[in-house]
Amino acid sequence: MVIPGIIISISGREEAVIIANATFFNNKKSQLNFWVSFPNSTGYEQERSVPFSEVVLEDEFFCTFTLKPIEGGFIKPIQFEIQPVKRMDEVHSFVFPREEFITPTSYPNGFITCVTPKVIFHNCKMHEYGYLGSPVFNFRGDLVAITYLDKGQLQAWTVKSLLSGILRKKTRTLVSNGEQC
Repeated sequence: MVIPGIIISISGREEAVIIANATFFNNKKSQLNFWVSFPNSTGYEQERSVPFSEVVLEDEFFCTFTLKPIEGGFIKPIQFEIQPVKRMDEVHSFVFPREEFITPTSYPNGFITCVTPKVIFHNCKMHEYGYLGSPVFNFRGDLVAITYLDKGQLQAWTVKSLLSGILRKKTRTLVSNGEQC
């Protein structure tokens, strides 16, 4: 099963700080690992495992971990759009295959169907596990939400709720209408 991770920052040592859904990492006895493959000059690096012991549970929904790409210079952190989204705004997400591939296979679009102060609802097409942390982007490719629940409609934490919670103390790049803040 593929659970997406999102690079939120790059340290001075070129290590990627990655946020991901914590669903399968809430158990202290977990034997699960994250498998990561960064882009490089020829496509993607060989997959590497991030052991459970290196995963930091930030809260009940998210965990973080740090990993340095083998070949530097091919990754960049996501930009967080701080302007609120509106109902019927076009958004995009990733579709990951169920197994074997750890890179997205398509980038379907959809629309925001409902907006609340902390959560948006959207209708981007996803596979059955897509709600476990798939990013939601605006048309510029800036992050507007992270999907966490599927109850007939996909629900995603807004950037505003992420910045007041999990990302409050993390280094990150903020943009307003695409312009860096």
